[in-house]
Amino acid sequence: MQITANTIRDFLDKQQKHITHYVVTHTYFHTYHKEDWEIERMRVSAIKDMRHARNCFNKELYGNGAKRKPLTYQPLLIPTLEGTKNTSNPKLTIHYNIYLGNIPTALTTDDIKTLWTYCWVEKAHQKDNTYITEPLANTQSHLLLYGTKEMQFGNLSCWDFENTQIPYNALNID
Repeated sequence: MQITANTIRDFLDKQQKHITHYVVTHTYFHTYHKEDWEIERMRVSAIKDMRHARNCFNKELYGNGAKRKPLTYQPLLIPTLEGTKNTSNPKLTIHYNIYLGNIPTALTTDDIKTLWTYCWVEKAHQKDNTYITEPLANTQSHLLLYGTKEMQFGNLSCWDFENTQIPYNALNID
């Protein structure tokens, strides 16, 4: 099967009903006038930092249950990495758009931002520039399209598949 932007969008559309929060979080990596090999090194570093922050976030939310029963006790986390193709703007950084779900209902959006910021800034040593929101019913598909806009221009690698978590047991209990 040939993976295309539409294939990925169809998959993400199926997860849409489980997404409860949308996060944008920036790195310290600037691609302005950088060579391809430098950008690739930054991309790989960002993915490693995301993995570290993701594991920290899992543990903060669900304790050791996140490792023992990941299909139940992990958040839905679908990250897309953007900014690796734009080298002409000195202000842009490589950043993540993250779709979250399966978050304990006792946590508010501010609580989630505090936990994510702790994991991203303190543990993964990345930039303290994070935005989080709960998608409204009329903005859900727009946020999915926005987070995958680089795919529409041919950058299929913007979906950070390695750091994607889908806790199927928790999401399919209905």
